[in-house]
Amino acid sequence: MFMPGPAFTRRGWLKTTLAASSGLAGGAIAESVAIEPQLLATTHLEFGTPVTQAQRPLRVVQLSDLHLRGINRLEEDLLKAVTAMQPDLLVLTGDAIDRHWGVEPLAEFLDALPATAHRLAIIGNWEYRAGLDGTTFRRLLDRHGFRCLLNESVTLVHEGQPLLITGLDDLVAGRPAAPPASHRCDPTSDHLLLAHCPATRDQLPPFASPTPNLILSGHTHGGQIAPAGICLVTPPGSGDYVAGWYCTNGPAMYVSRGIGTSTVPIRLGSLPELVCLQWWLGSRTTLPSV
Repeated sequence: MFMPGPAFTRRGWLKTTLAASSGLAGGAIAESVAIEPQLLATTHLEFGTPVTQAQRPLRVVQLSDLHLRGINRLEEDLLKAVTAMQPDLLVLTGDAIDRHWGVEPLAEFLDALPATAHRLAIIGNWEYRAGLDGTTFRRLLDRHGFRCLLNESVTLVHEGQPLLITGLDDLVAGRPAAPPASHRCDPTSDHLLLAHCPATRDQLPPFASPTPNLILSGHTHGGQIAPAGICLVTPPGSGDYVAGWYCTNGPAMYVSRGIGTSTVPIRLGSLPELVCLQWWLGSRTTLPSV
């Protein structure tokens, strides 16, 4: 015999829908707080083309926006990954800490990084907010094997190819300026620019000569909270940039999503990112392999 089930009233449907929505929202919140901020994503990039068959690319590892508050699982995973990459050049592109008490965990973290031949860093807006000016930050990094570039350039040579590297002061809290003319090398050299805020790309003429082949930046956290990959907000100094490659209307730039979190300990749709770039110097190619 057929027995009718209970009537599914409009009120019952609303209750069920709200309960399901609450469950989904609760799951998204749990993921954004407890899971995504601890999931390290590694991005492998290539720039240029081999000049000779035997040429070995320069391996650049970029760490951005660490916002270190301690050495936890994410930082331990990060240290293991960086060590395994065996970088030729290790760069920190700003916001290593966001509070003054982050200096101690930063020192521990820097000492645990692999002893690469070249270790460079630039300052971000949060170092300034933590009470560190350029001179203080430079002294801290010097003690742990990093050179801080504050509107300065250095030249390194890899596989016989020179690379000019320029590091700028932060666009939001500092004063980016052209490095001294004595820091510049042959204009035919490849040129890497380190700029914490990606909006710096829109103001290049006063800051960079020769024009950089490549800019590495961070600051945006990829929006940090970007449900379904849709960025809701980026901090001042981001310009129209969020994350990834930008190759039109200027030199190629890669914007890292960074490692840590800012203001709130939440990431959604924007996993922490470790960037490993292989660059064939001397190829004169200005577009990445994507």
